[in-house]
Amino acid sequence: MKYVIDLPAEIQHGLSAHANETGQDVVDLIQLAVTRFVSEEVGANGSDSQWTPEKDDRRCVLIDREIAGTIGVPERAELAGLQKMAERHFDEIASPPLEEALKPHKRLLSQPDA
Repeated sequence: MKYVIDLPAEIQHGLSAHANETGQDVVDLIQLAVTRFVSEEVGANGSDSQWTPEKDDRRCVLIDREIAGTIGVPERAELAGLQKMAERHFDEIASPPLEEALKPHKRLLSQPDA
């Protein structure tokens, strides 16, 4: 499906400037933005949101491709979605705040020497 979009002048200017700086095509940048939006906003509540070692492996492969400069637009969007899933996963399994962990240590330090 093809669409004609009318973007505000400042958005068009920003896209053109970013495309010139990065050597990417404006159309690719728009596709990337739309794909990220759909994967993050529309597909965020999908049933495939469970983090798995396979997804982490795929994320690592895509990160390597991004660093090497060989990643394509669809893969960038896939990476963005995997990054969001990883962040949610790591937020869920993160250890408690450090302040709570330091309370017993502070109590021990505050006890008089025997």
